Amino acid sequence: MNSADSETLARRLLAAGYVEEPLDRADVAILNTCVVRQASEDRVYSKLHELREWKTPERTIALTGCLVGKEGAGLRSRFAHLDAVVPIGDYEPFVAELEARYDYSQGEALPHAGRTGVSHYVRVIQGCDHNCTFCIVPRVRGREKHVPIDAVVAECRQAVADGAREVVLLGQNVDDYHDPAGRGGLAALVRRVEAIPGLKRVRFLTSHPQDLEVELLEVMAESQVVCRELQLPVQSGDDAVLKRMARGYQTRHYRGIIETARRLMPDVGLATDVIVGFPGESEQAYLNTRALVEEIEFDVVHIAMYSPRPGTYAATRMADDVPHEEKLRRLNDLLALSRQIATRKTARWVGRDVEVLVEGRDELQRPFGRIRQGKRAVVLRGGDVRPGDVINIRVMQATAGQLLGLPAA
Repeated sequence: MNSADSETLARRLLAAGYVEEPLDRADVAILNTCVVRQASEDRVYSKLHELREWKTPERTIALTGCLVGKEGAGLRSRFAHLDAVVPIGDYEPFVAELEARYDYSQGEALPHAGRTGVSHYVRVIQGCDHNCTFCIVPRVRGREKHVPIDAVVAECRQAVADGAREVVLLGQNVDDYHDPAGRGGLAALVRRVEAIPGLKRVRFLTSHPQDLEVELLEVMAESQVVCRELQLPVQSGDDAVLKRMARGYQTRHYRGIIETARRLMPDVGLATDVIVGFPGESEQAYLNTRALVEEIEFDVVHIAMYSPRPGTYAATRMADDVPHEEKLRRLNDLLALSRQIATRKTARWVGRDVEVLVEGRDELQRPFGRIRQGKRAVVLRGGDVRPGDVINIRVMQATAGQLLGLPAA
């Protein structure tokens, strides 16, 4: 979501005539902030302090993103060198202020200038209507606002016209999407988007187990464009912890979704999020999470130690009673397990032909991209392969994090 917001603002500035420059040559520095964890927020304050030396009367420092929703206008009083605090998505007044301040006109504005690469992010929901006790997102991004289907499809069409080959539909809880005019939910939206000529792939994230519908899984299974990749955060494998998190489902329900997805798509790629050390997480509760991760065999597990976020229910009503050392032990244990599983699962691709959407070149100048199941793939020999190409490769090697192969005959 933050990346999508950055892209939106950058495209608007490019359209107004700005160009991207290194910091030492720039007129404007914009921080797009995340506050999902305390470490993220601390990095923002550190960067603001660093920019104090960069700041001159001729230079502008602006801040946008989730920290604006959390701290609001009070940021200006804390950081005197901060010129603008920009609410998420409300970029036009800020751009107008810049246009008034800097005389940089380069002729007629370009309505769709730049910033479209192989993959294009499209926000379909802003905010979240869930109230997970650990999460600050509803406070900083507000309640859900859904973009009309026609507007989403129009943005996707324009992205393809500008060179994108993949679109990623984004929402804090994307499978709760519904068209404000009642024209359908995420499955209906995906069907409209996948029909756009020239579009090679459609992805969506992030899903919530409480709202994911079988119809969406059926669309994934039937389509040659929609990727077979499901990012479905479980957060915990213990029902009592899930209840304290206010996630709205039990592990039985989660297992049922995975069972259905694999029945429809045996090769589906699965990614999840897990929090260890949540208030009240006993050793047995952690072992239940570990057992679920081992049972399901996720391709990717994003693991975080619980840290209280001021303003959330968990921070104000629950004791942070799992010692830091224990959180760290559980995190490292689960990391080691997930790496073992990932190594075992990627090895199963060796000898198979897979389709790769090329995104760029790595540090060794080898083309790389991803397969439809979300795994990164590197083309060992592909001198004439360019970003945006879709090629088939035969997997020759595999590591925990990526596949390596040669162009298929």
